[in-house]
Amino acid sequence: MNPECRERKIIHVDMDAFFAQIEQRDHPEYKNKALIVGGPLNRGVISTASYEARKYGLHSGMPLVRARRLCPDGIYVPVDMEKYLAESAKIREIFFRYTPLVEVIGCDEGFLDVSGCERLFGSALDIAKKIKGEIYEKTNLTSSAGIGPNKFLAKLASGLGKPNGLTVLENSPEMIEKIRHLPVSFIWGVGRVTDKSLGSMGIKTIGDLARMPAGFLKDKFGESMGGFMHEMALGIDNRKVIPFHEAKSIGREITFAKDISEINYIKSVLLFLSQKISINLYSKGLRGRILTVKIRFSDFKTVTRRITLNKYTSAIFDIYKHCLEIFNNVDLKRKKIRLIGIYVSGLKTAAELGDRLIHEEEKDEKLTFAIKKIYEKFGKDKMFIAGIKEITD
Repeated sequence: MNPECRERKIIHVDMDAFFAQIEQRDHPEYKNKALIVGGPLNRGVISTASYEARKYGLHSGMPLVRARRLCPDGIYVPVDMEKYLAESAKIREIFFRYTPLVEVIGCDEGFLDVSGCERLFGSALDIAKKIKGEIYEKTNLTSSAGIGPNKFLAKLASGLGKPNGLTVLENSPEMIEKIRHLPVSFIWGVGRVTDKSLGSMGIKTIGDLARMPAGFLKDKFGESMGGFMHEMALGIDNRKVIPFHEAKSIGREITFAKDISEINYIKSVLLFLSQKISINLYSKGLRGRILTVKIRFSDFKTVTRRITLNKYTSAIFDIYKHCLEIFNNVDLKRKKIRLIGIYVSGLKTAAELGDRLIHEEEKDEKLTFAIKKIYEKFGKDKMFIAGIKEITD
């Protein structure tokens, strides 16, 4: 075992059924019931299933059509990404109070390297307890935490304690022996397809995988994946915690409940998405210059078109106007559209752009600012620009 890894103290924090838990918190009538968050509700996939729903075999990524067959009495609600991202930001702030070495994974989990932080905040166990407590205090949400000498063992530990758990895994011979009895699916990166493939070879547990020659696994699963699985099975993980960086792009997309071709409705959707993205950019103090429109047709063919704007912006109508330009240049060929999305990249902060540009865009930003204030005071569904009121995501 690498001596450097023994000295590291890694915490992995994972929110418990994050989207579903938020909805159960905000809607007491959903508590202790099978709740499924996803969309669109008649042909999308599950984003998160509550623990009550998981008893029916439901899991993230499962088509909602199948979920309804397995759990017909479940409560099905659409994704409310703005709400979830707001909670995620609060959690991320808590992480950074304890260490600058935070690697954010999605919006509901993260790795923290707290090596050397003991003098300031106590042991890794003390820090994990404090983080879990602060998350609950600030959001009224539970989380699970795992502590280990590397990322693999820390993530494995957090999974073993779910929900609302706190588990420590040391890289000792005794602990590794216990880990080897766990199913191979406990290894990070081993999904359902890989798990099934390994099972067909008689590899059921982490110990089974550890006994396989590395060369055999590399031949079967490729140099990278095969080598990665072999090292994980042996408890070897020298990956560093990669500090969080702001998103390189901000975007939103909608999968329609049924394929559409009506141009005016599509334009309304583009306006709706432009408003969502504008508020998100404005809230983060960001502006972007590269605009991408993504269109997926009913035959699942996907096209993307990108343009570079002549100025940085977060204004609703700036984004919408250029989206229309892109869309009007796409050859629809009488195809119906299944999904449409907008992404703004090439992001810079207001400080990076300087005051001059901000003043130039002040008029364009006033509408975004006004809508944001209404969101904060009355809720995000209380104001929409004319023509997009009926659209939900």
